[in-house]
Amino acid sequence: MTLHKPNQSTTGAAAPAANAFASAVNGAVAEAMEKGTSAFAKSMRTFQQEGAKFMARRIEGNMKAAEQFGACRTLPDFLAAQQNWFADTARAYNEEWVRCGELMTEVFEDDTASPGDRRSDRSSPSH
Repeated sequence: MTLHKPNQSTTGAAAPAANAFASAVNGAVAEAMEKGTSAFAKSMRTFQQEGAKFMARRIEGNMKAAEQFGACRTLPDFLAAQQNWFADTARAYNEEWVRCGELMTEVFEDDTASPGDRRSDRSSPSH
């Protein structure tokens, strides 16, 4: 099989345009990858910190519940303490999921906004 090598006459005018297009695409791809990497790193850091804080709060809550379990003298007391622990735990996990959603939104809003769109004071109302 014979390979056809393009000669200058078939690629002359198209080559600079193709190179300009490739440069523009490569620049856009590189910029998108940089933003994606930045968002990923920021989200990992944020969620590791939040996860550690949540675990510390849960350990504290579980230790308090264990103390309450130990203070129970009757089965109804124990069941009431267990019910309180379960309700507190369910509420804590629900609040944490909401918090994680808020954090995810913040991370990606901050990272995808253009520099002119970012506000230093997020609490101020937008007009």
